[in-house]
Amino acid sequence: MMTSTLTIVGREVFIDDYNEEIDNDYRLDPDEILQDMVELMEESPESYQHLHIDSEQTNDGMNKLFSFTSYEGEDGLRLSYLGVSDE
Repeated sequence: MMTSTLTIVGREVFIDDYNEEIDNDYRLDPDEILQDMVELMEESPESYQHLHIDSEQTNDGMNKLFSFTSYEGEDGLRLSYLGVSDE
């Protein structure tokens, strides 16, 4: 897998949210998820991407939607974590 140097705004917040919301048995490496988001954003800059997690995989039994966007910053394209919501 190629590693990108794209800046990730809100990385720590995403990791905290992900670890808080997702059941231990279903957790993936959050950095791998972010790398996948980076690759999607490089293919479709200035777009929105969402990570949907089914209720069976969450701690509170609610579906989760983690949202991301990208934008052009002074140092190039940036991935920004927008937050998590219940569906």
